[in-house]
Amino acid sequence: MKLYFIEAICSIPIVGLGQIIKGKSRKGLALLLAFYFFLPALFYFSLLFNNNFPIFALGFTLIFGIILWSYSILDALLKK
Repeated sequence: MKLYFIEAICSIPIVGLGQIIKGKSRKGLALLLAFYFFLPALFYFSLLFNNNFPIFALGFTLIFGIILWSYSILDALLKK
């Protein structure tokens, strides 16, 4: 198993950049769009339509963002 440290380090500040560097541009772009556009839009629309649970919406967004960020780093580190 070969480890890709440079790609994993690049995935820390920008989610999906490690996959783009490794040549998996579709996967990297999907992770980038999900993290920087889909999660904030999901949070915004959940607050727009359901103002009763802002802490729940924020918690869900943060937990899912951390999981997506961790997956991006681990995927860039381990897989070819």
